Amino acid sequence: MDGEIIVYDTSGLSKAKKTSFGRKLYGYTDKSNNGQYEYYRSGLLDEIPSRKLVRGVVIVREEDAEKVIDLTKDYGVKTFRREIKLSSEDRENLSSQDE
Repeated sequence: MDGEIIVYDTSGLSKAKKTSFGRKLYGYTDKSNNGQYEYYRSGLLDEIPSRKLVRGVVIVREEDAEKVIDLTKDYGVKTFRREIKLSSEDRENLSSQDE
């Protein structure tokens, strides 16, 4: 299994756009009624097997990379991507998320 490493840069976005992009990508916990209720809103990376390395860097399977790229294009985020050979740890991590 091959993967892609995607590096994105949100420095050109407003704070509101950065927040919206981060929520769409990673998901977030929504609190209502002064924190009495909590709801988790899933993001794109909750739906596809992925591995976050550091801020702005994720590894996804080759077949899922286009979904992430499409989201970054929707928000005007600068993106760099490269095909990579997955390590056994990454391969195991991405395949175990499939189940």
